[in-house]
Amino acid sequence: MKRAHLQTEAYEMKKDHPEGSGAFFRSPLLMTSHRLQHLSRLDRIIEAGIVRVGTSGDYKPFTYYNPETKQYEGYDIDVAYHLAEQLDVEVCFVQTSWGTMMSDLHADRFDIAMGGVSRNLERQKMAHLTQPYFRDSKAPLIRNEDKHRYLDLQDIDHPDVRIGLNPGGTNERFVRQNIRQAEVVVIDNNLSIPHMVARGEVDVMITDHIEAVYYSKLDQRLYPAAANGSFAKSEKVYMIHRGDLDYQNWISLWLEELQIQGEMERLKIKWGLTENQTQNAV
Repeated sequence: MKRAHLQTEAYEMKKDHPEGSGAFFRSPLLMTSHRLQHLSRLDRIIEAGIVRVGTSGDYKPFTYYNPETKQYEGYDIDVAYHLAEQLDVEVCFVQTSWGTMMSDLHADRFDIAMGGVSRNLERQKMAHLTQPYFRDSKAPLIRNEDKHRYLDLQDIDHPDVRIGLNPGGTNERFVRQNIRQAEVVVIDNNLSIPHMVARGEVDVMITDHIEAVYYSKLDQRLYPAAANGSFAKSEKVYMIHRGDLDYQNWISLWLEELQIQGEMERLKIKWGLTENQTQNAV
């Protein structure tokens, strides 16, 4: 209420002074209002005591909303808690989806998007993407019995093959750009697609290699086909608003410190994201 009062009072004061009035521009009240209006998001987060993290909750092992515990969990969830700790604020997770993540960011529903967000040029046009913290590639999750049948993208793109697809993210972009003949089955719940592959309801899930590895560890019927040159490489980043250098620079330094201090490696080991863990699973 105090801040709103200051802004309103400064606006009323401006009406009483002509444009360019020295008295107006020297006013401490105006300078306070001007500063408040131009606070970095970093300052606003610290002042509010809360950092809002947008996450889909459907992309293991990066982010998952556990309906039993009613809590989010995963690598990026742990990183989000570390972010809040370093800011000395509380973390508030905001549910979003791959189809609405960008519009939710622009609507200021959260301060940062976390949870396996892939870096690409299209997203960079509309948001600021951090330096990558994990390198990966697209890969097919298939049934173990089909591991000699689907060796590359050409083997998958046939009319008798059914591909389970979650809309709105880079997986859909890859499928739409590369699949011409196979049947594409759109499935809104990303978490259900691996189980549908295992049961034979669809044949393939094209996803990030790390997600394919994760589900193959949980279900011996599944196989994470090795990525090759026909599957796009990708990098995981965090996504924030454009045009705020103070906030961007702080996030960049925080990520560097996360790596330098060994916390990033520790969390990657915990969630099976190291290179040895992902390679040994294939």
